Formats: sequence, C-alpha cells, structure tokens
Amino acid sequence: MSRQLRQLLQQAQRNRNPLFLPYICIGYPTYAASLESAKGALRAGAAALELGVPFSDPIADGPTLQKATQISLNRGTKFTDVFRMVKDLRKAGFTQPLLVMSYLNLVEQYGWVRFAQELSRMGGGGAIVPDLPLEQFEKPKKVMAQKGLSLIPFIAPTSSPDRVKKADAQEAPFLYYVSVTGVTGARKRLAPGLLAALRKLRGKLKTPIVVGFGISTPAQAGQVGKVANGIIIGGALVQLISKTKVSRVGKAVETFCRQVVDQLK
Repeated sequence: MSRQLRQLLQQAQRNRNPLFLPYICIGYPTYAASLESAKGALRAGAAALELGVPFSDPIADGPTLQKATQISLNRGTKFTDVFRMVKDLRKAGFTQPLLVMSYLNLVEQYGWVRFAQELSRMGGGGAIVPDLPLEQFEKPKKVMAQKGLSLIPFIAPTSSPDRVKKADAQEAPFLYYVSVTGVTGARKRLAPGLLAALRKLRGKLKTPIVVGFGISTPAQAGQVGKVANGIIIGGALVQLISKTKVSRVGKAVETFCRQVVDQLK
C-alpha cells in the first residue's frame, strides 16, 4: 500500500494532476455513519483516505473537529476501531490507500510495532501523526517501513529551510503542508500567500506536496490544486456531516467529494 501511494503521488507530480485525500473522523456521528462517509468519498474518486482516530486532546484540530471527536469518544470509539474501518473498507472492495491520522500519545500507548503489524495486516497504507517531531521520526519510520507502511512528515509556512530540507529527505510518498499557522477548520478564504509559497516550494522539493488545513470548498481545492500535488479537506466534511441526517451521510459526502474531484481535473 505504501508503494501504491508513492506511485499515485509521483504520477500526480509528473502529470500535474492533483489528488484528493479527504479526512473522515472514525465514529462520527456513529461508526456506521463514518464507514458510509468513507465509502462515499472513495466512490466519488478520492485517491486515498485519511482516517482520523478521535483523541481527547487534539492539539491540531479546530472547534469543528474537536466537537466531532468528542462525540465519537462519548459514543465509545476506541483506537482499534481504525483497524476495523480499514478491514471493513477492504471487505467492501475498495483498493485506495488508507492512512491513519492519530496523535502520538495513542500510537505510543498501543506500541509502534504492534500498530504497524495490525495496520499492515488489515490493508492500511501508513500513518499521519501531526505531533510526531521530525527529531523523533527515524525509529518509527523504520518500524513502519518494515511492514510496507509510510509515515508522513509535516511542513508549515513557519518551517525553516533546514527543516523543510530534512522533511524532504525522509523519502515519504508526500509531505503534508499545513496551509495556515493555526488549527484545522473550514475557512472562507485561502491563507494569504499560500499559492505563492507553494509555487516556491514546488521547485525546491523532490517529494510531492499535499495541502491540508483551511481548505473548505471545491473551488478552493481547485485553486490549490494548480500548485500542489494533493488536497486534504476535513473540517468542511465534518460540518457537512453534522448538518445531514445520518441515513443520508454517505450520499452527501459522495456528492461533495465528487465536486472536489471534478475541480481537480
């Protein structure tokens, strides 16, 4: 799965054909509804999924995702439900790469070796751990690689040239570029200077760039897709789900994601 993700991003980089990697919060508003949301996104043409594990102290999440994760936790969602989600999506016939988004505390408690073994066994592709410092990246990256899994580094507008270079040297399928100096969440406008910063970065990096945080609409995704290799949308999807009847969540997510995919063509 790591190889598949790498090939997808390399092809997107060569062809300038950006990919959509939406975020789904596991267990929100229920496990069944989150599974239907994930299926809807994949049916719509999402190249991969970011499956978010709810955590009680999500430091990178804005109010929308914090509320969703708390509801999920209150309804009994556990860390191991991410493996269940990967397994259920594979049983349903979906073949796209599936990435786990989790905070470091949860993975450390579960154990990196055990985490990599279980994720690989279920058919996952890798992990995104926003509070894992680059200084601590090497050991878990090796553990994941032994099971054919990827670990995705972060860079931000505030990252120094040396830090960007270090992230680029990790040989990950992509770098997760945080588009704002803040937390996740839907915003009415793109961050000032984002497109110019991405154009500048693109010429310096060998690793494809996928942009998250603060992208809210298909039109915004289309703008960013002109200078990035992939787009992640999370907060706007959670907002959509919060306003939709549980029985219609899958269809609503599919419709939104199809609009994003169409904007990226």
